[in-house]
Amino acid sequence: MGDIVRVVLVPQGAEDATDRQISLDLTIDAGGAAVGPFPAFGRIGDFKRPETLFPFTLMGDGRLDYGAHAGPVPAEDRLAIRDAVLTPGAEILRTLGDRSAAFVIATVTSLTA
Repeated sequence: MGDIVRVVLVPQGAEDATDRQISLDLTIDAGGAAVGPFPAFGRIGDFKRPETLFPFTLMGDGRLDYGAHAGPVPAEDRLAIRDAVLTPGAEILRTLGDRSAAFVIATVTSLTA
């Protein structure tokens, strides 16, 4: 079993993007890579501004599943975090259909004491 961590990502180059930050909890191995194909849970947005919050499940293949209210057609929204070593400063791509946006890992915090 690995360490459980909370990873916070911010849009690359953004000054203030708390409404678009991504936070999720993952299990990592000794090398800092995400472990397992199981779903991980997270959110996009800022807790201080509830209107920006979108909870999601990160599926094993990298798809972001926003649940039943996401729309009638499953979005091809992906986060390439499962293939990355999770260290601050690492770049992670978020793909929304045919567009991609770069995010940077701001923090990796252990949740196990």
